[in-house]
Amino acid sequence: MKTNEDTTYSPTNKQSIISLIFGILTILFFCMGWIPFPFTGIVCFPVSVLFGILALIFGAISLNQIRKHNHSGRPMAWMGIVIGGIVFICTLCMLILIASLFIFTPDTFHVPPFLDKYQI
Repeated sequence: MKTNEDTTYSPTNKQSIISLIFGILTILFFCMGWIPFPFTGIVCFPVSVLFGILALIFGAISLNQIRKHNHSGRPMAWMGIVIGGIVFICTLCMLILIASLFIFTPDTFHVPPFLDKYQI
């Protein structure tokens, strides 16, 4: 037998939605950085790191607010944190790899003649 009780839902936390949006934008810009167009990587990789950090921050804030105020949106906050963290770690690993190539094997890169007198 059904009753006419109103079902109350807890409100969705806004920061968890923002964290998920920044996580999606992080993946989008990280993948766009691999497109072989001029200056795509130079623009997209730093933007993806920025969006990843923002996804991490908003996700952490929303998890704290969800715990305190009994809101919903915990999966969205965790997805923003996970996506932002993974892309941030991938970008950090790429930077370490590129820096180590220049540090440990500097003679394998072709240097233009006008830069021969300068040292890195």
